[in-house]
Amino acid sequence: MDYFDFYKLKEDPFGITPDPDFFYPSKSHIEAIESIKYLIQKGEGFMLITGSPGTGKTTLIRKVLMNFKTDNIYPIVIYNSLLTPEELLRVIIYKLSIEDKEIDLNKFQNKLSIIEFLSEYLKKRKLAGYKNILIIDEAQDMPEETLTEIKHLSNIETEKEKLLQIILFAQPYFEELLAKPKYSQINQRISLKVRLSPLSKEEVDDYIKFRLHRVADTPVYFKRGAVKTIYKASKGIPRVINLICSRALMVGYIKNSYKIKKSYVKTALKHLKL
Repeated sequence: MDYFDFYKLKEDPFGITPDPDFFYPSKSHIEAIESIKYLIQKGEGFMLITGSPGTGKTTLIRKVLMNFKTDNIYPIVIYNSLLTPEELLRVIIYKLSIEDKEIDLNKFQNKLSIIEFLSEYLKKRKLAGYKNILIIDEAQDMPEETLTEIKHLSNIETEKEKLLQIILFAQPYFEELLAKPKYSQINQRISLKVRLSPLSKEEVDDYIKFRLHRVADTPVYFKRGAVKTIYKASKGIPRVINLICSRALMVGYIKNSYKIKKSYVKTALKHLKL
């Protein structure tokens, strides 16, 4: 019998790969989703969502994409922001071509030809009832000239509305970068800002139960002292919580116990060097 068989797990409850099926609706994550809905409904052009590493930015993106499936929303998602301005534009065109086979990628000889095409193409999509959304993860890694290109993209509009709505996901220090005078024009365009917070002590307890209940067919649970220790060691960061819980479950398996005790968590922390 192995770890999964002992707990009768359908899948790993504490995997660290971003998985929208395990999206936990914390207070700040719900605020982010509601703000995205507002951005789209009101036609706002620019939004920034920040969060420390491990707070679930990429998971949130994938959850939002699942919600988009039933709407007339065309999301263009870029996970690698280390792109030159022309590379960024070509990635956008490539993403569009996946859905629209009539787009000939070979006809774009330079940046200007791409921008001219995008302006007309996004306008046609808007008139057809679609909303065009550009989502960029890890925006803090963008080169300065690419960030400037994002500003230019935000200018694609008709007399009445934006043709491309942009959502940037970044680490908190990105806000400090945008506060510099040379980025003032970009910063002024961002009408919505949301910060993803670490989980509170109560949310950590609920988070652990939430993930276990999704996949476990046994009465496995973390005792109060164990949860308190996890909260203190993880500082409420979901990715770190997952690492600790996964190792603590392994200790429980070795101990042949469904009750994950504080001592098991301490053993896990020792092995993880946390």
